[in-house]
Amino acid sequence: MNPSSIRRFIFTLITGYLAIFGVQKIPYELDNQWLVLIPVLIVVYIITIWLDGIFFKDSAVEATTESKTKKVQKQSSNKGFGQ
Repeated sequence: MNPSSIRRFIFTLITGYLAIFGVQKIPYELDNQWLVLIPVLIVVYIITIWLDGIFFKDSAVEATTESKTKKVQKQSSNKGFGQ
């Protein structure tokens, strides 16, 4: 696992815990709490990925550009069709 995956996983755990805590503190009696928790956790995951992209944009861009340049260099060393 690369560092960005670990960071995103920890960030999702923290925000998910805060979302669950917030839903449990709602002053209404819910018949089925999972009907509220599942959509909230999906939204929290989407927001977490979006915020991770905003906060740590530079590290993700550097990692993708390095891997793309390595692929291009490997492909350019191959000979073309019929050679």
